[in-house]
Amino acid sequence: REVTGGAGADVVLDGAGGAIGRAAFEVTAGGGRFSAHGAPSGGFAVLDPAEAEKRDITVSGIGDLQLAPEEMRQVLARALAEAVDGRMRPVVGRTFPLERAADAHAAIEAREVIGRTLLLP
Repeated sequence: REVTGGAGADVVLDGAGGAIGRAAFEVTAGGGRFSAHGAPSGGFAVLDPAEAEKRDITVSGIGDLQLAPEEMRQVLARALAEAVDGRMRPVVGRTFPLERAADAHAAIEAREVIGRTLLLP
């Protein structure tokens, strides 16, 4: 709030969730926008809808991008057809032997790999 002269931020992108996300919501300006799109802390920030409404804060996030079950089935069917036809392939960034699963996990956590990380039996 000090940085914004006490007004708070007009737009907050919460990529942490949990207590950090909740604290970020607290500094969202009245009439502002709050987007919850990450929860590496173990869960999304718990927000009070009545408080958001009272402060005229628009709350959105990754949950708003969820598809209805029938739409999800259609998208999945198309994606699988593309994969079967060879037009869609995953990007494999790195492979690890199964006995080095802990190293693979550490590489993922450290964001050292672009693409998928595979364990090889």
